[in-house]
Amino acid sequence: MAVDALELQLAAALQRYHALRRRAETAPRDPGATVMRTLGELGTALEQLRVAQEQIIESRRRTEELQQELAAQCAKYWELLDEMHEPYLVTRPDTTIMEANRAAAELFNVSQRFLAGKTLSVFVCEDRGRFLDDSARLAHEKGSAEWNVKLRPRERAPLTVSMRVRGDGTNLRWVVRQDTY
Repeated sequence: MAVDALELQLAAALQRYHALRRRAETAPRDPGATVMRTLGELGTALEQLRVAQEQIIESRRRTEELQQELAAQCAKYWELLDEMHEPYLVTRPDTTIMEANRAAAELFNVSQRFLAGKTLSVFVCEDRGRFLDDSARLAHEKGSAEWNVKLRPRERAPLTVSMRVRGDGTNLRWVVRQDTY
């Protein structure tokens, strides 16, 4: 049962309660019939609340199951991502890193947990403005490209890499390969 439906049922039950109360206050000549009707309405309302409570409990149980499934899927995703030998990143259009696998952390010489939140562009050695413009355009166009870029990992010498990037309309997914020429 949806929460909105429960709210409607409770509002209707309150209206019936107030109507019965007004009737009981204005018609004291047959209090027994009014009490019986009130008890009947109260019983119906309590039964509806009991059913709603059972449905909420079932809904909460199902939500907890889904959360556990989601956590397992997330763990599996990260396990697969971290097992990739190639550096893999997910960034926003402005190249802010949202996700990075272990290989990316090793490439940039930054702890994996600290890589998230940094911008990929800070590691770019040349023409950073064009890199940012092209990244934003690609993210919004849902396009893909392969770029050769000179990167400078933290406390290491610059290196040339090939970056395969794909935009999905919101984010960018990067696979980085170190050039061997």
